[in-house]
Amino acid sequence: MPHSDSIIAIYQDVYDVVIPDLDYYLRQIDCRDGCPVNTDPRGYMLALHAGNFLEGYKIARGPNPFASICGMICGAPCEMTCRRDRVDKALTIRAQKRYLSEWFGMDKQAHIRSLEMSYARGSTRPEPNGLKIACIGAGVASMTAAHDLLRIGYSVDIYEMMDKPGGMLTYGVPTYRLKKDITFNECAAIEHLGAHIHYNVKVGKDITLTELQQRYDAVFLGIGLWKSRDLQIPGADASDIIRGIEYLRVRCVDKEWKIGQEMVVIGGGNVAFDVARSSLRNGAKKVIMVCLETRDEQTADEFEIEDGLEEGIVIINRVAPIAVERNSQGKITGLRVQQIYSLFDYTGRFSPQMIPNAEYVIPCDTIALAIGQSMDAEIFTGWDKKDELIVEKGVIKTEKNTGRTSVKGIYAGGDAAFGAALFITAIKQGQEAARAIDADLRGTKPYQEFVGEFTEISPIRDKEYLHTKWALPTMQPPRERIKNHHLVENNYSEEAAKAQSNRCLQCHISPVFDGNLCIKCNGCVDVCPCNCLKLVPVSKMNLDLGTGDLRRAVDNFYGVDSRLLSQEEIDEMGSAMLKNEDLCIRCGLCAEKCPTQAVTMDVMNYSFRWVG
Repeated sequence: MPHSDSIIAIYQDVYDVVIPDLDYYLRQIDCRDGCPVNTDPRGYMLALHAGNFLEGYKIARGPNPFASICGMICGAPCEMTCRRDRVDKALTIRAQKRYLSEWFGMDKQAHIRSLEMSYARGSTRPEPNGLKIACIGAGVASMTAAHDLLRIGYSVDIYEMMDKPGGMLTYGVPTYRLKKDITFNECAAIEHLGAHIHYNVKVGKDITLTELQQRYDAVFLGIGLWKSRDLQIPGADASDIIRGIEYLRVRCVDKEWKIGQEMVVIGGGNVAFDVARSSLRNGAKKVIMVCLETRDEQTADEFEIEDGLEEGIVIINRVAPIAVERNSQGKITGLRVQQIYSLFDYTGRFSPQMIPNAEYVIPCDTIALAIGQSMDAEIFTGWDKKDELIVEKGVIKTEKNTGRTSVKGIYAGGDAAFGAALFITAIKQGQEAARAIDADLRGTKPYQEFVGEFTEISPIRDKEYLHTKWALPTMQPPRERIKNHHLVENNYSEEAAKAQSNRCLQCHISPVFDGNLCIKCNGCVDVCPCNCLKLVPVSKMNLDLGTGDLRRAVDNFYGVDSRLLSQEEIDEMGSAMLKNEDLCIRCGLCAEKCPTQAVTMDVMNYSFRWVG
């Protein structure tokens, strides 16, 4: 069969195969497919390795108005999907984005210049369309929605209850992870685009949603989850028990919060680690974290756990807090805990099981709660449509991919709409809401039109990319970093950044098989180092899968109607080369080995534009 690279399979007795289209090949760039806003890390890493830093930065910035911050603290879902992880370890994508961002510049003017690099619809100088939008909260969801709406002619006002922009980036991420100036400069660029931020204005107190709906054509709620969840145990409701979110809101802008020498943090997620690590830098001599979960069950990012352990934080897993211990003067003296032997029942339902007679007290003078976040419902005070808004499980019920809520003209995104998640996810939700707002107000139906070009390249590739060892940027020594608020992680050197970017497998390159030239020598199968190729009879493919495209392709190539043939006739008809995409490392050995040039390596370059 010609070009049977288009047939992909999971190996079994009868193979389910597909004939891919352009979208299929785009999805082979796993890092791009894993990014909520479809950033193309492969593209900017290859540009970085080639020394074209400006092109690399443009690719990183294009889909994301907060690209510089992504380079610092993104949870990097692109790394979780990176195909290289199936060989040894995923690419250090986030750190390479940081290198490009710092090369381009992190000051206000650099971010203003970057506005011209956006892939969003419109331009930096659009014709005003006469419509006005209010965004509540100056976090990334609201600021992204504003960015995209401003580019297509909307007037946008942002109402922020604090005196600085950035939301949780400013008031929830410690300065040893992200310098506030970076956040302020990213937000300043969006203000330069035309956003007007009203600081120290709390909706529900200083102005109502009713008033905002009367003044604006649509309202976007990006209010976040600004309250800490309470713990229902004796003594935990007192005012001297620190609430993690409120504590970080003060400490993240370098304001004082007096704590004791020995702290216990209840919780095992990222917020709990931010509280614990910030407390070491705030004067605590000893910090202990108590978690219901095992180490494997903890929700914190692995780097947070490892960095915390390096800094001296003690983690006690599989214990449940049951009471705050106090002396006769009411001062905290410890936390009483009980060991548990399981956290979930056989159905996966949360159901901690206690070990009898396994209580003990952890001595401490300060206790912090970091067991989850909740929404501040004061925003809905005085709103005449409050009863129409559906809130489920503590968040606003919001339509996926549009941000529409149960109230017409009210949209939502970020943590308050979908629950606590990565901030790159909130950026995506801001973009989706902006498109939905424009569609509802002006009747637009925007979509991205892609064009792909496939070109044959030399199959001989320098195999150094397979031998370069994985390496993260260096870090401040643990004993030093707990004494300051400098960034814990250093930036790559140019040499290290180029070396690490070269580890990319280049998933936009694929082997192509020409059935007219193939002599069935099986050389490509034999030389493949990862066993991703298999030559099988046509009869071994499931010709009726899906819409029947595969059967039509087979029939067209052989000039037959396979439905009229016997199984024996189909067995003798021919063969097909199947390729397992999950295993291919794009080494090109199959093309190098082929004696008839039936196998070539083709590179896919793509472009897109907004239509509508």
